[in-house]
Amino acid sequence: MRLIFISILIIISFETLSAKALKKVSLQLSWFDQFQFAGYYIAKEKGYYENLGLDVEIKPFNFGIHAPKEVDEGKADFGIGRETLILDRAKGKKIVALYSLFQSTPLILITTNKNINKVEDFVNKKIMTTDDDSSEVSIKAMISSKKVKFEQLHFIKHTHNINDLINKKTDIISAYISKSPFDLVERGIQYKIFDPKDYGFDMYSDFLFTSEDMINNHFATVAAFKKASLKGWEYAYSHIEETANLISKKYNSQHITKKALIFEGEELKKLSYQDTKILGEIKEDKVQRIYDLYNVMGLIPKKTDAKKFVYYTNDNKKIFLSKEEISYLNKNNKFKMCIIPNIKPYSYFEKNEFKGFIADYFKIIKEKAGMEFEVIKDDKFKNYVDLFKNKKCDIFASLEKTKEREKYANFTKPYVNIPFVLITKQNFPFVDSLSTLKNKKIGINASYNISKRVKEKYPDIQFIGVESLDEGIKKVLNNKIDGHVDLLYTTLYRLYDDNSNLKISNKLDIDSNLRVAVRKENKILFEIISRAVNDIDDAKIEALIKSWVTIEYKKSTDFTYLWITLFIAGVIFLAFMYRHKVLSGMNKSLNDKVKQKTEELLKINSELEKRINEEVEKNLKKDHLLQRQSKLASMGEMLENIAHQWRQPLSVITMGASGIKLKKELELLDDSFLTDT
Repeated sequence: MRLIFISILIIISFETLSAKALKKVSLQLSWFDQFQFAGYYIAKEKGYYENLGLDVEIKPFNFGIHAPKEVDEGKADFGIGRETLILDRAKGKKIVALYSLFQSTPLILITTNKNINKVEDFVNKKIMTTDDDSSEVSIKAMISSKKVKFEQLHFIKHTHNINDLINKKTDIISAYISKSPFDLVERGIQYKIFDPKDYGFDMYSDFLFTSEDMINNHFATVAAFKKASLKGWEYAYSHIEETANLISKKYNSQHITKKALIFEGEELKKLSYQDTKILGEIKEDKVQRIYDLYNVMGLIPKKTDAKKFVYYTNDNKKIFLSKEEISYLNKNNKFKMCIIPNIKPYSYFEKNEFKGFIADYFKIIKEKAGMEFEVIKDDKFKNYVDLFKNKKCDIFASLEKTKEREKYANFTKPYVNIPFVLITKQNFPFVDSLSTLKNKKIGINASYNISKRVKEKYPDIQFIGVESLDEGIKKVLNNKIDGHVDLLYTTLYRLYDDNSNLKISNKLDIDSNLRVAVRKENKILFEIISRAVNDIDDAKIEALIKSWVTIEYKKSTDFTYLWITLFIAGVIFLAFMYRHKVLSGMNKSLNDKVKQKTEELLKINSELEKRINEEVEKNLKKDHLLQRQSKLASMGEMLENIAHQWRQPLSVITMGASGIKLKKELELLDDSFLTDT
């Protein structure tokens, strides 16, 4: 029993070591280090990003860096920006706001000139400001509202030195309400501020934004970064002094005092929760008002849809629909849908009912978009592709994107990644790569797009086209082919059903990303479907897959047999991990050693089974015991092969009086699994 316990601990250790690498992303700051970015510092230091699978680089600000440009060009994944982001969007930059930290801009105009008491007194005065500050509609609107013309003002370049205001080198400066007033109070200097919100212009500021590419192709990463960042801000505002200490020690390129940082934190907190209890809230009507102000002032170069400037995540079931989209669905609410048939547990018919992971996924889309789907009934994947191509279907529920298909369809981001595996007989050795199967006959479904890529990558293998998994399995069992390539979970369902003479011998390094495809001419439908797909988070997808990736392996047993099963699976898993580590640095010439290691493993396993047989099942007939152990060895080989190849946690095996259930624990995928199909 002690040996069993040690084996299980070792397995757990391997699971930890094989955990997924963190996804590297970057955040471009819009100014130098200060409390203005405290939430991001906290999220990094407290491990909030890491806990969601992210390795975040916070990129410091330097003069000449323009965060919207950096994000639009892919030099940074996320950025911090002001209300002027709307101008950047209107000028063609594909940037999208995720939340607004400040409900009202912290940007103000401030003066120490006692003769300036109202906006009208700005005439013929020197105003020190940056290009961004002078471009903000909040400042422009405040000045214009008092009928002061900008031609009457003398703008000069900002030096970012408060002494220039004190020494009268300028009459007015643009500044943050959270910083410059504190500096003047510390010096005992009186001042007057002109705050846009006091004139009715309470604009958003400090947006967290990203690119359309990140949202479309790495939505899981975007959602995780947003969630962790908001959590960082919640902590920073609840622990202002602790956060000020952190910034003072680690993020203090401006050498700001702790007292000044605390003042800044308290002022920014007021702006973040002004007229709201929801941190980061963005209201559509307020965004439209900001856009309209820019437009009225003639600053919008071309008409832009303000709604597309913000990505609105929806905690409710329904997604946001424009008036045009609502009208469209009122006229046409039921759409014909093609699927990939006969791939349990993903997509299949049972008693004429469409079932599987994809069926459940589209139930969510139905709820979010308020539309109905009519699934076309057919038995062959190729027929479905032809139906879709010939406009007999509006939607294809799960299709891989290709250049040919892009001619007649638009594709959403991928929502599920499907691995492929090699199925062989039990006596076929495990293989590290299909490239070692030169001159072997391997079956593959000719209708799958992946078959083209597999054939191109492994030209020395003789691939035999089949129409289904059942046909491929039948040919393997009848020795007409050496193996068959097919979908992982579909394969597992079939093997555990009734094919104990088969096993998984390899996980291919080629897989398939499935997406929802919509006929190209139906742009409104595509916009709705795409928004619904983006609104389904990774956790929900993971839960759906887990609910279907459950394989029942029926057998009478007791809890003693559970320990035996875990022990044998653990020994085989560890042995195979060792074998792979040795083989990883070798070439094809070591195949003979692989066979030798396999024979040694089988011999050791045979001896273990004999001992277990003597101690646990003395009263069972020998032939019955051997049959059960053979099944068990098959399961162990599959376990260790899948766990090793994916570098994911070993599946958990649970038993009861009615049978054994194997559940493969799924890890949160990177851009590739939240990434698109």
